[in-house]
Amino acid sequence: MKIIKCLTDDARSTYKKMAEEAGVSEATIKNRIDKLQEEGIIKKFTIVMDYHKLGRAIKAFIGLKVQPAKLSSIVGDIEKNPDVHVLYRTSGDVDLLIEVIFEQMEDLNAFLEKELALDGILGTVVTIVIGPYKRCPWTGL
Repeated sequence: MKIIKCLTDDARSTYKKMAEEAGVSEATIKNRIDKLQEEGIIKKFTIVMDYHKLGRAIKAFIGLKVQPAKLSSIVGDIEKNPDVHVLYRTSGDVDLLIEVIFEQMEDLNAFLEKELALDGILGTVVTIVIGPYKRCPWTGL
């Protein structure tokens, strides 16, 4: 778990630095990372962006209640949109939960009015994020 923590904190961390922190050799670190990749535990190395610095300050979660027969086609349409960062199947009051990030409120409104004007969507619940208390360690969102 020390290796995963090191990589989560900084995926560009060197084998040498990780070996020092874990108290093992660099070769051991390399072998363990290779094994984690082979087993599919580590799927890829990526970056965490600061969306505010990119001018994308409006983050929202949108819950959708959908007709079960239309679920697959709705998911297919929504997942193509580049402003959709995460799309979850959920239980409870909504069937789908979408995480979106936009530059302006007008962009969010356009998404709600145009992109979500799909046959089979019975209702939406929009929650706008005011600010984080704790961010996701993998995405920074």
